[in-house]
Amino acid sequence: MAITLSEGEYKVLKKLAELKKTSLEELASELGMTKPSVSAYVEMLSSKNLVRVVEEKYYIIKATEEGIRWSKELPEELLLRKLEELGGKASIKQITEILGKNISTIALAWAKKRGWIEIKAGQLFLRKKGELSRIREFLVKAAKGLVLRAEELPRDLLSELKRRKMIVIEEEKRKIIEITEDGLKALEKAVVEIGVLTSDIISSGRWRNIRLKPYNVEAEPPRVYPGRKHFFIDFIEEVRRVLHDMGFVEMKSYYVETEFWNFDVLFQAQDHPAREVHDTFHLAYPREGSLEGYEDIVERVRIIHETGGNTGSRGWGYKWSPEIARRLILRSQMTSASARYLYEHKDIPLRAYAIGKVFRPDEVSAKRLPEFYQFDGIVMDRDLSFRNLLGIIKEFFWRLGIKQLKFKPGYFPFTEPSVEGYVYIEGLGWIEVFGAGMFRPEVLAILGVEHPVAAWGMGLERIAMAFHGLNDIRLLYSTDLFFLRNMKVKW
Repeated sequence: MAITLSEGEYKVLKKLAELKKTSLEELASELGMTKPSVSAYVEMLSSKNLVRVVEEKYYIIKATEEGIRWSKELPEELLLRKLEELGGKASIKQITEILGKNISTIALAWAKKRGWIEIKAGQLFLRKKGELSRIREFLVKAAKGLVLRAEELPRDLLSELKRRKMIVIEEEKRKIIEITEDGLKALEKAVVEIGVLTSDIISSGRWRNIRLKPYNVEAEPPRVYPGRKHFFIDFIEEVRRVLHDMGFVEMKSYYVETEFWNFDVLFQAQDHPAREVHDTFHLAYPREGSLEGYEDIVERVRIIHETGGNTGSRGWGYKWSPEIARRLILRSQMTSASARYLYEHKDIPLRAYAIGKVFRPDEVSAKRLPEFYQFDGIVMDRDLSFRNLLGIIKEFFWRLGIKQLKFKPGYFPFTEPSVEGYVYIEGLGWIEVFGAGMFRPEVLAILGVEHPVAAWGMGLERIAMAFHGLNDIRLLYSTDLFFLRNMKVKW
């Protein structure tokens, strides 16, 4: 009965019929194939009882530097040659001077052991000639690396060379493969199964002895996971695209900021709870930044915090401290970017935004993170109203495809009137995602701005949850590859 073999199995079996018995390494070399490929075919043939696989112990013999050095002439042979040149007789002192102390000691010991010399009263006498071509030939082979089976080992020779530190011996187990009787018979009647029918196979007539491998049309193709951007980064880029379409330009800011730009410029009192360690990360070193070059705005901040200046406000009624204002923190809000930008840009109309990480001491939960992306925006124009602000925010969410949005009156130190914004997230309900409002007169006066400014600060992670239908903020930073690969890109 004919046996069906794959092309690879047939090649391996045919080569084994020639070699009869060989190692896996030699078989792979003969076939010009990789060792893992040949090993796989051998396993399949072994399961069909067509080949036999046994593990045999091999010995790898390598010559040391000492062995390579003496592979042309051993110390005792050198001694014999020098003694012959001296007429077959010399003193030990004389030989030591010629060969050197170390070599002469070794040479004398081995020459005497072999019975080549005789020593009497400090004199050496040549007793008989000898040569060690067998040892030298072995050292030459060992210098290239010699692999032997246990039965091939010249044990007497190895014992001496190992003792003389001329060789090192390592043991290795190798798979030895041989074709079985069933394998030889199968080779005569084998039908080769192939995956592709070529013109060569047809023209050579080989098609008569081969079989086409069945093709499973229902088999799923292998899944390929190409590199892709993280879905949250994609979302942030989508937010940027929407804002650019709405006429906004991007502002930049710093991770490390002074309390001056993070709080004081925004008319946030120096004793406000948000400045304490439970709401803000303070730098240990350096502790303070510089306000040099900003003397004009520093003076306006001092006056308005202390008395309200000419804004109609009473200020905070304390002595403002530049030392507190200079303290360095990890920015707790991107509004610091808005403040810096307005200080340098006074022309209308103005639409700008900033996206970046902010840092606040907080416990990680389904809705909170100690560091998160905040998106801050400002709009400045003549006769801009609170109603305009609500319309711009609604348009932004509408362009993102988020329709469930609620506004609720709110309070913030630097805006009035103020509003809080909520989106609906399945499983969590209505979640606050932003605070917004019109900059207070005190803030406008500090920044030297003449026109109304609408501003907001939004938590991008929470908006991304609504956008992607996620009910746990931690999923935005998941390292689960299955989750990330199956997360759909939304536009």
